[in-house]
Amino acid sequence: MTVFQFIRNYYLLPPSSLNETHQWREQVLSAILFFVLALGSATAIPSIVLAISENLWSVVVVDIFALIWVATIWRLPFLNYRQRAWNFLLFLYLLGVWFLIKVGLTGLIYLMAFPVLTSLLLNLRHAMQALFLSALSLLVVGYLADPSLHVYGFDSHPFLRLVIVTINFTFIAAVMAISCGVLLQRLDGSLEQQRVIAASLQLGQSSLRMANEELRLIVAAVARLNDMVMIIHVDADAIGKRRLKIVFVNDAFVHQTGFSSIEVIDRSPVFLQGPRTQPEELDRLNHALITCESVHIELICYTRDGNEFWMEADVVPLANDAGQYTHWVATGRDISERKKAQEHIHRLAYFDVLTGLPNRRLLLDRMSILLATARRSNMFSAVLFIDLDHFKYINDARGHAVGDALLIQVAGRLSQSLREVDTVAHIGGDEFVVLLCHVSNDVTVGAHAAQAVAEKIRHTISQFFDINSLQYNVTCSIGITLLPRENQGAHDLLREADTAMFRAKSCGRNQIAFYETGMQSEVEQRLTVERELSEAISGGQLQMHIQPQVDRMGKPVGGEMLMRWTHPERGPISPAIFIPVAEESGMILRLGDWVMEQGCLALLQLEQAGWDIPLSVNVSPKQFRQVDFVEKVKQVLKNTGAPPARLILEVTEGLLIDNLHDTIARMVELTKLGIRFSIDDFGTGYSSLAYLKKLPLYELKIDRSFVQDTPDDANDTAIVQSILSMASHLGLRVVAEGVETKEQADFLIANGCESMQGFLFARPMPLDKWIAMQKPPSQPLQGVMPDAMSAVMSDITPTMTPAITPADTWLASSQ
Repeated sequence: MTVFQFIRNYYLLPPSSLNETHQWREQVLSAILFFVLALGSATAIPSIVLAISENLWSVVVVDIFALIWVATIWRLPFLNYRQRAWNFLLFLYLLGVWFLIKVGLTGLIYLMAFPVLTSLLLNLRHAMQALFLSALSLLVVGYLADPSLHVYGFDSHPFLRLVIVTINFTFIAAVMAISCGVLLQRLDGSLEQQRVIAASLQLGQSSLRMANEELRLIVAAVARLNDMVMIIHVDADAIGKRRLKIVFVNDAFVHQTGFSSIEVIDRSPVFLQGPRTQPEELDRLNHALITCESVHIELICYTRDGNEFWMEADVVPLANDAGQYTHWVATGRDISERKKAQEHIHRLAYFDVLTGLPNRRLLLDRMSILLATARRSNMFSAVLFIDLDHFKYINDARGHAVGDALLIQVAGRLSQSLREVDTVAHIGGDEFVVLLCHVSNDVTVGAHAAQAVAEKIRHTISQFFDINSLQYNVTCSIGITLLPRENQGAHDLLREADTAMFRAKSCGRNQIAFYETGMQSEVEQRLTVERELSEAISGGQLQMHIQPQVDRMGKPVGGEMLMRWTHPERGPISPAIFIPVAEESGMILRLGDWVMEQGCLALLQLEQAGWDIPLSVNVSPKQFRQVDFVEKVKQVLKNTGAPPARLILEVTEGLLIDNLHDTIARMVELTKLGIRFSIDDFGTGYSSLAYLKKLPLYELKIDRSFVQDTPDDANDTAIVQSILSMASHLGLRVVAEGVETKEQADFLIANGCESMQGFLFARPMPLDKWIAMQKPPSQPLQGVMPDAMSAVMSDITPTMTPAITPADTWLASSQ
């Protein structure tokens, strides 16, 4: 390499490695070695010739050795950089010591170059070590060799003279070495910073390209979403008033509303509102806009043609880099069909198909609400149970069409005779119930007011009815009960009013009777049940029975664990008696823990018997809402070793009314363990499609009240069909409860019901007894398919004989 090539490479070609300083040091070392070898050769050859002529053979040897050493360092390929550097620095040091011994002051130059070049070629720490070695060498070698060092004023003190020289030498060498080292450190830091900046810029460019590509894909995807997307810009004028302006809508929005994107851009979204748009939902939306919070709304909107549709939307605020909320993103979908289906199911579940009046379920719901408000307000209300006298004669004589027309007119007259706050319900057949709200705050005045309304109704019903140009005359018997009273529930009100109505009929019909009862006897009976139930929990009087769930072939595919109480003196006690007592007294928590443990042990017992089927256990709302409920379930599973995937927890719809967010969180935590959830008595509570899509559900259980009148009752038949259809679309398993007849089973199977449970197949019984009665799981069981139902019925054991019994009889037989 020539000098010009080195200068071109060193000064014009930037290093390409990540460690530029190291490369530069290598280049500096190569350049120094090159110049040392070139200049040393130029000076050493004359020196060698002169030394030979003067017989200075030591100088000859040193010069020749120095040239060979430098050439070796420069050209040997097996030496790495540090080895070459240390060899060269050692060369300088030894040369300086030699010159100090032989020549004198000349050695100081080489000794000073030793730490300076160490700082340049290696680092500052090694330079300080080299400086210390040079200074020590100067002091020791100078003292021993006694070179001619002249220091004014100290010529008579050789050692002090040498110390002063050494101190000055060290000072100057340190300044030069530190300056060189710091300069290289700063240069190294600057280069590293530049490298980081360059890498950051390169990464930023790559990220920008990726972000642009991602943005392009997002825009394309959003534009083609099935959900409507609307981006709204928020402007604030000088007085702080917010103005909303649409800046983007996707294709789904254009398709749904009929407005083109050109028509809506820069407009306020108020054009979507109309006459039936709910003000309360708009208030929620405006409040969210003011507080910059996300909101979920269900709003009636209008298309360009004025047609209304239901839109479910999630509105989310977006902030800029400064933290200011400048835009809103609304993602919506058309839920009109879902709302129609929900409204249809609601009307089927809560309103009578014939008269349009509230049915028994809605009546009980309103009674429960009225009971709660009456206890708080101390206002008395009344329930009137109305039964048409000899209505069966009209049905038999003129047919059901005339009877239905008469019922419709009776419903109309009752509705016109009452206040708007009152309720009139048709609970079946020729039975109507009137709920009179807050008639008085005095019981005597309230009783007289209720009797006056009953007389008015009796008079109204006794007027002739014109049906198909024929006159019909009917009378009615009315039973009255007042509320509230202690321990009085909605079912109690119906029972009391019904009892009073029968008393009116027994008195000759077309009469009015009040309910009378002994309050003390009822209270004592309830306290007795509560006390004995507490003893039963600790005394081992409770047992868990299984009632299997079968498929259309009659094969058990699951089972429900039901609690039974056998009193040592009074015998079996109905769950309908002690479960409400346990709920109100708080003992349901102890019962719930016991039931959970028994259900897990039953799973193990089934597994040992070869039955790999799930079991359902009931969980009360009070038990589910306990803070440690999830931990208790985990602990029971851990203690028993039961498989959580075969455990189904049955909850009622009432659980979902309060604190839905917390309920969902607990259910999700349990489903992660493998546990599944079932909605018990579906349709009798607050059935809503909204929570069905939010909850991690596995199963719906159709209440027996819907099943018992199928397929003869058109109302219940339609409800069951709607539930089955809805569950199919939502991917939920369905179990029909209370199947007692072949006709009910045929109807359910024909409509796609996957699983059935009821007396037609088996009554609740101890688990070991049920296992003993079954064939091995590997053998097919006799089915209950419609075409083979009669054959199956002939093989059912006496304990499985189907029967349709009154409610009281069923409660007694199922214990």
